[in-house]
Amino acid sequence: MLDRMSSSPEANTAARRPQAERSQETRLRILDAAVELLIEGGYARANTLAIQAKAGVSRGRLLHQFPSKEELLVAAAHHVLSLRREQGGERALPVDPAERIDAVVEGLWRSFNEPQFWAATELWVASRTEPALADVIRPAERRLGREIWASLDGMFGPELAAHPLYPVVRNTLFTSMRGVALAYAFDERDPTTEPSLRGWKQLAKEILLTK
Repeated sequence: MLDRMSSSPEANTAARRPQAERSQETRLRILDAAVELLIEGGYARANTLAIQAKAGVSRGRLLHQFPSKEELLVAAAHHVLSLRREQGGERALPVDPAERIDAVVEGLWRSFNEPQFWAATELWVASRTEPALADVIRPAERRLGREIWASLDGMFGPELAAHPLYPVVRNTLFTSMRGVALAYAFDERDPTTEPSLRGWKQLAKEILLTK
C-alpha cells in the first residue's frame, strides 16, 4: 500500500518539482556567468571551463544544460535581452505622439549601451570565422529580430506604426544606432550626450508626425 502511494502521479510530481527548480537555477547561474565573461573578456576568453568555474557547477551539469559552447553563449546573450525586455515592458510611455517618439528613441539608444548589445556583438564578430557558431546564431538572431521589431511596434503604438514610412524609420534608427554604438567599445563616453540622439528624434518626428 505504501509502495503504491509513493509511486502515485501526485507523489512523483511533488518529487520532480524540486529537481526542476534546481535545474532552472543551475541554468540561470550558467547563463549569468557566461554573460559576465563574454562582456568582460570577449568571446575567446568565455570558454566552457571558465564559465563552469564562475558558475560553480560541475562539468556534467553544464553539458546537460548546454551541449556546446556556441549554444551556451547564444542563449546567454538572449538571456540578458529577455531580462531587459521584461523590465522595460513595465515602463509607461507618454500618450502624446511627439513625447512618445522621444521616449522610444531614448530607450532604444540605451539598449545599445547595455550588456546584451556587447554580448551579441562579441558573438556576431566571432561567428564570421566560426561556422559552427554562425549555424547556431543565425536562426536565433532571426527570431530575435522579429521579437525586437514587434516590441518596437508596440512601443511606438498603432497610430505611429501605421504611417507608410514607419518601417523605414524603424530600420534607420536601429541600424544607425548600432553603428554609432560600436565606437563606444574603444571611446568611453556618456551615451546620454551622444550628438546623434537629437537628430534621431528629429528625424522620427518629422516623418512620423507628417500626414
